[in-house]
Amino acid sequence: MKTYQIPVCKGGESIVTDSFFDITNPSNGEIVSRIPKMNSADVDRAVAAATAALAETDWSHNGVLRAKVMLQWADRLEENIESVARQLTLENGKLIGEAIYEVTSQVGVIRYNAGLARTVSGRSHSLGRDSFAVVAREPMGVVAVISPWNWPVTLMIRDMAPALAAGNALLVKPASQTAGVSLDVLRLLLEETDLPRGLVHPVAGSGSDAGQAIVEHPGIDMIAFTGDGSTGRSIMRDASQSLKKLSLELGGKSPMVVCDDADLDKAVPTLVSAIFTTTSGQICTAPSRLLVERGIEGELIERLKKAVSAIRIGDGFDRNSQMGPMTTRDQYEKVLSFVERGRREGRLVAGGEPLQDESLAKGNFVSPAIFTDVADDSPLNRDEIFGPVLVIKTFEGDEEAIALANDTEFGLASAVFTENVHRAWRISRAIKAGTVWVNTYNRFYPEVEVGGYKQSGIGRMAGIDGLMEFTQTKFINFDSIPPQG
Repeated sequence: MKTYQIPVCKGGESIVTDSFFDITNPSNGEIVSRIPKMNSADVDRAVAAATAALAETDWSHNGVLRAKVMLQWADRLEENIESVARQLTLENGKLIGEAIYEVTSQVGVIRYNAGLARTVSGRSHSLGRDSFAVVAREPMGVVAVISPWNWPVTLMIRDMAPALAAGNALLVKPASQTAGVSLDVLRLLLEETDLPRGLVHPVAGSGSDAGQAIVEHPGIDMIAFTGDGSTGRSIMRDASQSLKKLSLELGGKSPMVVCDDADLDKAVPTLVSAIFTTTSGQICTAPSRLLVERGIEGELIERLKKAVSAIRIGDGFDRNSQMGPMTTRDQYEKVLSFVERGRREGRLVAGGEPLQDESLAKGNFVSPAIFTDVADDSPLNRDEIFGPVLVIKTFEGDEEAIALANDTEFGLASAVFTENVHRAWRISRAIKAGTVWVNTYNRFYPEVEVGGYKQSGIGRMAGIDGLMEFTQTKFINFDSIPPQG
């Protein structure tokens, strides 16, 4: 077991507490991390220090400094990929190969945003012979980043990097279930000597105490939250008392539309990866609704049956494993309850069998499940399950495919598989979702914005828009009309 302390900037004051919480390995239930539990008083101190750091340092005005610190952070993370990935698998349960990919990819995200740190620019307007305007982009101030447990390194850095590049100070509250690996990543930043003291503060603790204190604190100017919809709505309600700016990426019930001319040799393995083997389906963009054109339904189901039966479920450190456990016991029980409901309300066509391997008995392992004949208003069709459960529905023609794809309160992600470029364009433009992949899935890039329509969130992450989310606009008017008289 690894016991943590809250990392601080060099020269900063350590958080001292006698209250801790434990993190267990989802593959076997063993305690792997012990984390200091911070409270509302710690949040008060962090906000005060962050506010002072912005006032007393050049951080908000010095893009060269910001880029330098961020590039140093990226280098340190790159040097520690193996150790960070190992802690990620211990706490989250994901396959070690996926963990290494997750950490590695964020080195590039930090470097991309480091480049943007020197290009935070506005625009100017000539408004007449004697009037000139500057529209400036300025940092929000003190920003709180609240990140989830499913991709804890990715989704923490995705908000942290542009927030820092824009010139803000940060409080960072990682999910309790994966707080150890998050603190490992934050320590690599906080140890950089060029980072101003007091600018970045980890906040480890419960959502009901430390998290609620962040949401309600009048000294915090913006919250960037990634997580489930109910928590997002609660944050929006409580943060409204101080009119904080919000960036929210919430849940999804994403459709994958597979047309009758699709290349199934590509579509099937892509689907299996996206809904089953990638984080065991615990990803908000997971294509949990498969919409397949009626003429190929039988062939597609047979291919899926074969693929699902071949998935090797096991410990994330076992290089033969293709799918790991649910990260938490609560999520494990939630997925099992949906599978049982699916047996009652629909037709199980693949997977869903109890696991027989005794070595998996102490972990949160579940079998993938595929259902058909599920009613449109069933929770299996409507709710975000956040696990390896797929519902299949058939369609005939583009109009029905579009109607089914949009028949959800969510709008985070989607995909279209077809060899007809005109059909791909027509369906993609009509789907109400922040991302539409064509003949691929779960491809993310630091240069390209992502975010949700409808109940899937507010704002955009990554890309230029992702940087601008962490700024506010100021209009400055110069008037050179000489005095009259």
